[in-house]
Amino acid sequence: MAELPMLRDAAIGINIRSGLIEYVGPDSGIPAKQLSGDPEILDAEGRLVMPGFVDSHTHLVFAGNRADEFYKRASGISYAEIAAQGGGIRKTMESTRSASRQELFELAWQRYLRLLDNGTTCVECKSGYGLSVDSERMAMQVINDLARKAPGVMQRTYMGAHLIPPEYADDRMTYVQQVAAELQHYAEGGLCDFYDIFVDPLAFSQVEAQQIVDRGRELGMKLRLHADEFGDDGTAAWAVANAAVSADHLGGIGPGGISALAASDTVATLLPGTMFFSGHGEYAPARQMIDAGCAVALATDLNPGSSLMYSLPLVMTLAVLEMKMTAAECLNAVTINAAHALGLAASLGSIEIGKRADIIILDCGSPDELAYQVGTNLVSDVICGGEVIKRHGVMFI
Repeated sequence: MAELPMLRDAAIGINIRSGLIEYVGPDSGIPAKQLSGDPEILDAEGRLVMPGFVDSHTHLVFAGNRADEFYKRASGISYAEIAAQGGGIRKTMESTRSASRQELFELAWQRYLRLLDNGTTCVECKSGYGLSVDSERMAMQVINDLARKAPGVMQRTYMGAHLIPPEYADDRMTYVQQVAAELQHYAEGGLCDFYDIFVDPLAFSQVEAQQIVDRGRELGMKLRLHADEFGDDGTAAWAVANAAVSADHLGGIGPGGISALAASDTVATLLPGTMFFSGHGEYAPARQMIDAGCAVALATDLNPGSSLMYSLPLVMTLAVLEMKMTAAECLNAVTINAAHALGLAASLGSIEIGKRADIIILDCGSPDELAYQVGTNLVSDVICGGEVIKRHGVMFI
């Protein structure tokens, strides 16, 4: 197994006014200006220091609880049967629509803090559980509220095209046109960084999605896609053709999709926690994808139905066991590659001079232990933009 590059007896100098990294190198070579005055020194001797995790696919904003479905699936009841009983996304949609903006914010904020406690310093957050004009707008207001309060970086994604809501089951095109029309509201108001579409036989066809994408292109918006989740629908290649920043899930991707991604700038964001948690679908063929030259990121897909998961190291464990990724590949996938999946690699995702000081310190000596120590939160300290948010296991927020 190839070793990860590591710098020992090293130091990182942070400008606390700018929140940026000013020095990376041997501890014997720290510039005098870094030691002038009364600098705060965090001693991480014997421990691992690395970039904060970047979670590039989450659904933080929702209300309600679907724990009962978790146990129903485990007992053999299918998702279709659960949905017929009033469960599934429809149940979350009803709970989300009935919640207030403050209720949604408080629920999402607590979820965000759990991510932060697990070392995630940059998060992408989607709407998509309201599925009406008003409820989606409220969800995006909540996401913007979160982005203003969060000490880390939060990327905002409008996902009105998550599913066709029940009231439009017999008039799908009207809902598609509604979502396409809503893009202007988010673009002109600067209310989102991306928009996302679930392209799948269970959700939106490529023909339907193309109407939304064409409008997004006119508005200069950046596209993300849920693609080829349960089968080879050709959506990964379609994502590349439409210049998507990221194509996510990809459990059913075929050779054509892999080739298209490998020859593109579109990042393949894989979500093994979804298959683990839901027991549905196939793990993405990460080994084939990486060997072909695809840029691969990993994310939690934190959501109420198929992956209520907060730990990227646990995702890494699944990536090693089920998708045959190496420790180095996993580490890249939850840092710099995930930053590329959000278009942020120039400013975060690695420890380099001039980048944001988003740094975590772990109670272990090697990155190999991240996936190996299963179910343990090894993150002792979290620094976001130069600010210490967690120290010796205690959160200060």
